[in-house]
Amino acid sequence: MLAALLGLTVAYEVPKIVPGKPSRTVVLTYHDIIPKRTKSSVWFDCAVDEFRQQLDWLTKQGATFSSVTDLKESITSKPIPPRTVVITFADGYRGFYDYALPELRKRKIPVAMFVHTGYVGVKIGRPKMTWDQLRDCQRAGVTVASQTSSHPADITKLTDDQVKSEYMVSLLRLRSELGPKIPLYLAYPNGKYDDRTAKLAKQVGYEMAFTEAQRPAERAPSIYLVPRYVHTKYREAWRDISRK
Repeated sequence: MLAALLGLTVAYEVPKIVPGKPSRTVVLTYHDIIPKRTKSSVWFDCAVDEFRQQLDWLTKQGATFSSVTDLKESITSKPIPPRTVVITFADGYRGFYDYALPELRKRKIPVAMFVHTGYVGVKIGRPKMTWDQLRDCQRAGVTVASQTSSHPADITKLTDDQVKSEYMVSLLRLRSELGPKIPLYLAYPNGKYDDRTAKLAKQVGYEMAFTEAQRPAERAPSIYLVPRYVHTKYREAWRDISRK
């Protein structure tokens, strides 16, 4: 029933990764951007000055910044420039709206934000963006996509029906709040995934899904297992696509 409400079809021909492509693309994933690093900061925090420095460093190295949609086309068909970097964010933190988005817009760098829709606007703990702020992001060119509904700690522990519900409910809410043209992209919460959860993403109707495996995008075994490096590995990621 949910699939019918979404208007999705699983009958389309899923594009396949073109084997043997050279490693030339890295996808980085960030989480929260904070004003300054403090003793209470955790591993996934990135201070705004660190974020600027990383973008500046990648630019100086000669990175070509690209979107997730261009990435999808490049790893399945069209060529992409060497040393391409795709920037993504997870979890919908307010720090993205306040600190990261202005920096990205100033540099005209594309970005995707994956949100768990059940927590949009929550102010407890680390504040999350509201739907109005996500609409602002969308108008600014941000690709807003799904990170499930409730962000399970390990989605591989859920039943098939529970996984499908996480996927579908998220898309229903995104389409309700942000419009029917939400891209059918998914990021697995905490980077947890297995073959079953990937197959279920395909069944629901997603067109691409992201892990947190630390390797270039061209090394993806499937369009539903596209790897991303955590942002702290940005130099290692760059080396991986710069080797002769």
